[in-house]
Amino acid sequence: MKSIIQASALIKSTFWSPRGVFLTLALTSLLSCGFGLIENNSVGAIPRPHSTQLSQLQANDLPKAIANKILQDASKSSGVPRRELQITQVTSKTFGNPCEFNFGEVCTREYNPIEGWEVVVRVRQDSWTYHADKSRKQILLDPKVSTLQTLPKAIADAILSDASSRSGGEIADLKITQTTPKTFGNLCKFNFGEVCTQQYDPVEGWEVIVKVKEESWTYHVNKSNSQIILDPKVNATEKS
Repeated sequence: MKSIIQASALIKSTFWSPRGVFLTLALTSLLSCGFGLIENNSVGAIPRPHSTQLSQLQANDLPKAIANKILQDASKSSGVPRRELQITQVTSKTFGNPCEFNFGEVCTREYNPIEGWEVVVRVRQDSWTYHADKSRKQILLDPKVSTLQTLPKAIADAILSDASSRSGGEIADLKITQTTPKTFGNLCKFNFGEVCTQQYDPVEGWEVIVKVKEESWTYHVNKSNSQIILDPKVNATEKS
């Protein structure tokens, strides 16, 4: 009985001594860390809510080589410097057959899948859609994409400046709505002649339509930008 009382006193004195307090705090800290490790390991074992989204983004990742080819094509087709182009959307896709991959509007139900991507490129104010296959052999631009951007910026600016001068409106209020690359048979046709000879002396250029208020003005412009001709039927008066 005496030995039990002595042992109890020894334990009590140990825990209430400065050394005992330190030991108690150390044990408490270790236990707390242990629980923390268990808790962290448990949380780490549970999939995070956004892990699926990350996988989806990774699935949509476009190989750099394909991205470069698409941007090169967009720059060549639009005349816009590559540094001004931006890929804004990439969607991993399984196209049902070559017809669907080629932007066909009416396709059979034949299943001959092509793995690839649908890629959207920002070209100034337009969005161009491309299809690219995983073999990197085919990169196709949606044929419905407006050819507006094939008009060099210098020519577009000159046409808008002319339309602004004639209409009295601000350039910011004008808009080029359509451009069509054209080979005019001769200078007479280029100048909107209604009765022209059959002489073939081609002029390479564009037919450009500009929205001016509620009207559409048609211009002819040659590739050198040395001649910009407004359709004489347009009722336009130059601003004095």
